[in-house]
Amino acid sequence: MLIETRDLSFTYMPGTPFQVEALQSVNMTVARGEFIGIIGETGSGKSTLVQHFNGLLKPTGGEIRVEGKNIWAGEINLRTLRSRIAMLFQFPEHQLFEETVFNDVSFGPRNLGLSGSELTERVRFGLESMGLDFDTYRDRSPFQLSGGEKRRVAMAGILAMRPQVVVLDEPTAGMDPAGRRQFLEQVKRLHREEGLTVILVTHNMEEIALLAEKLFVFNRGKLVLQGSPAEVFKSAAVIRDTGLEIPALSELLQRLSEQGKKVRTDLFSVEEAAAEILQLVREDRS
Repeated sequence: MLIETRDLSFTYMPGTPFQVEALQSVNMTVARGEFIGIIGETGSGKSTLVQHFNGLLKPTGGEIRVEGKNIWAGEINLRTLRSRIAMLFQFPEHQLFEETVFNDVSFGPRNLGLSGSELTERVRFGLESMGLDFDTYRDRSPFQLSGGEKRRVAMAGILAMRPQVVVLDEPTAGMDPAGRRQFLEQVKRLHREEGLTVILVTHNMEEIALLAEKLFVFNRGKLVLQGSPAEVFKSAAVIRDTGLEIPALSELLQRLSEQGKKVRTDLFSVEEAAAEILQLVREDRS
């Protein structure tokens, strides 16, 4: 197993009046090449969780293991780990700081000791993986780009390190629908074509239903549901208890099924759901 948590717990400011149990005995696994969705309302513990995956936070209880090794038992070099499991936080464009796009994207690979043509090829890979032409963008100032372009440059800097795992914490927050769709389509393509393991943290249920193969649902620091999107969204009452709602399409198909209609409930795109309902209408008329 690539990433595994064993009874993982974390408490902010323990022993003080402000103590908060952010994670409580979390057990979960992430396999190589999976597209994982981690969902929950603000304060559910999902962002705290993913910061354990590459050692940004140290557990106050339990273990976090990568490829079977406890990362806090001296079995893994944390610097190496963070190049393999890279994170993109909310509003990453605020972290851009170099004078040119090339320098910004190359920052991580340079810290890995790369230089010359190898460094250039890493930057090229990062930019073009996010749909940004290398020659067009390399010498531009990142501060003169649009918001969506800045977000993709920040992601390019992550990809230039050629990580095994990319953790995306609300990566499309604040983006317009077109920019959000373009960004996520690039991530989906990378997962498919490069075999990249993707862990997406979000509370956007429609997006995660279309992208993820497996979902982990958190509420008040506890893992309350896990499984495929179809399996998880069947537990609508549990989802609502977390403060979220299942995707509207899922709810519609489930209600039709509850009324005795023979429809699939594991469809998450408008096109697929429309085709299923149209077929149902045709059968009812025949």
